[in-house]
Amino acid sequence: MEKNPYLKKKMRIVLLMVVSQLLLSAFVGYWLVTQYKNEKQTLNGELRSYYYDVKNEMFDRLIYELIITPIIENQDKANVEAIQFKDIVLKEDKKLELIQSVINVLNENEAILDKVFEYYTSVYPRTRPDDRTRNVIFTIQTYIFQAGIRFGNYWSDESETETIELNLDEQLFRKLYLLRLEYNNIEIQSEWQDPPLVVDSVEHEMGIYQYAAESEKYELVILFSKYHMYLLGVISFQLIFAFILLSITAFALIFTYRSYLRQINLSVLRSDFINNITHELKIPVATAKAALEALRSFGLQADPEIMAEYLDMVANEMNRLDGLTSRVLDHSKLEKNKKNLKLESTNLSGFIEQCLKNMHILFVEKKVDVSFKKAEQDISLDIDRLYFEGVLKNLIDNSIKYGGDNTRIAIDMKTEQNQVVLSLSDNGPGIPENHINKVFDKFFRVPKGDQHNIKGFGLGLSFVALVIKQHGGTIKAHNNENGGCRFTIKLPL
Repeated sequence: MEKNPYLKKKMRIVLLMVVSQLLLSAFVGYWLVTQYKNEKQTLNGELRSYYYDVKNEMFDRLIYELIITPIIENQDKANVEAIQFKDIVLKEDKKLELIQSVINVLNENEAILDKVFEYYTSVYPRTRPDDRTRNVIFTIQTYIFQAGIRFGNYWSDESETETIELNLDEQLFRKLYLLRLEYNNIEIQSEWQDPPLVVDSVEHEMGIYQYAAESEKYELVILFSKYHMYLLGVISFQLIFAFILLSITAFALIFTYRSYLRQINLSVLRSDFINNITHELKIPVATAKAALEALRSFGLQADPEIMAEYLDMVANEMNRLDGLTSRVLDHSKLEKNKKNLKLESTNLSGFIEQCLKNMHILFVEKKVDVSFKKAEQDISLDIDRLYFEGVLKNLIDNSIKYGGDNTRIAIDMKTEQNQVVLSLSDNGPGIPENHINKVFDKFFRVPKGDQHNIKGFGLGLSFVALVIKQHGGTIKAHNNENGGCRFTIKLPL
């Protein structure tokens, strides 16, 4: 079996393309995984932030209800001993110091008390307080912490010996936290650990951990699950971009490879064309050369009849060479639309009959049986008679070349949906199915190896397709069920 010289090169190109696509896919995959991990880390930070925000809000609400409200409602600001804090028992000196400090802060900032109280009483989402309001709130919290009032172990301080912890309504806290997640469109599942579980590592799961001073370990408070779809939704833009990028690069690689294959095929076709035209040109050149050598050897003493015969031979071969070169040049001009058609109104049936009559001697010589079935009514079309005759001769010549002697050719003409349909069928060997769509390509010939028993350049059917196209029509090739092939031409009326 003959080795394809392009096979190794094609395999290298395919391998390079596959490796390039795999490397790009690996890079895009790494980028997506990194984006996923970053979003997971960001989500974990947001969940912890919301957790402590809700705690702080509940602590602020308790401060307002248990400490600030009793101070405000006491009409006699001088009689601070009468103020009582519910659920908070402080030493008298600390209590009086706290009350007086809070009263001083409220009196000093009387102009913005509405904003302060609005912050304490508002529900989520709170309006972010301005700097002055935030300073008042922070100052009040500082005095409360100095009095030894804490908010669970989150606010614990080992330096304090006497502290009072304010306990949260755990059910309310969980409800508010879940509402916060819902408000921010975070659709994941949360599992509250009651009591919290002590874990050795804080990175193996997404959750909220608190450091327990007593055990000196982290405790898992909330464990989050089924967050993968949420994170995929967050990076959906990156996923779409990655899909589009990989699709475009894959399409570009495939398109490039197919273009490369077309270039290879064109190179093979050109090589075949050069081989064929060289073979065709060698015959008349060799014949003319032999005749001229004979004339030169005989000189003027040669028989005039022999000289005339040799000169006719040279003239015929030169005409043949001229015809071959003109055919190639005319095809090139027609392909570039540089040769305009000379359209004339023509009776198509009569024109075809005349063309067949002109080829009668060829039919007798090759023992070809040609039949022509006219349309029911006369059809007149504007055609270039010279080129259209070339179309018929090329199709008939193609059937004779491949069918050999005793070829039967049937030409049928009819009208169909404002079109003239002209079909030419033969009983030849037909066209291989894998080549039937290529027969109108320039230089293409059905592969026969290096054999030259069937002459041609691969320009005949390409010329036919160009002429039909310039007449505004179409041509297609089909194989007949009973053998042979059929060319169907459709021209607009």
